[in-house]
Amino acid sequence: MAMNQVERHSLGRTGEEIANGLVGGKVTAHKAPFDIVDFQMGYAYEVKSMSGASKDLKIHISDESMKRKTRFAKKYGLTMLLIAVVIYRPDRIEVYEGTLVRSVRVSQMRRVN
Repeated sequence: MAMNQVERHSLGRTGEEIANGLVGGKVTAHKAPFDIVDFQMGYAYEVKSMSGASKDLKIHISDESMKRKTRFAKKYGLTMLLIAVVIYRPDRIEVYEGTLVRSVRVSQMRRVN
C-alpha cells in the first residue's frame, strides 16, 4: 500500500536524522536545496529516504531541482553528495552514498553501514 504524505514526510525526516548522525553538518529547512549542509567541510548532501519494501530502489531528481542544487553548490563552493537511507524495519537500515546525479539505482551506490 502506498504511503500518504504524512508518512512520507516522517520517513524523510527519519532518514535525514540518520544521515546527519553519520556525516554531521546542519539539517536545513524543508524547502532548502539540500537536506544537510556542512560549510566547514565543503559538502552539501541530498538525502533520499525510502522503504525497503519499495519495488524499485531508484532515485530520480527533476531537472529544476538539480538546477537549484547546482546553483547553490556553485555559489558556496560545495561538493554535492547523495545519501540514500533504505529503511526495511526499525532494526534494519542501510545507508548508501554517492555523487549527486539526476538518476541512480541504490545498488549502484556505495554502502556505508
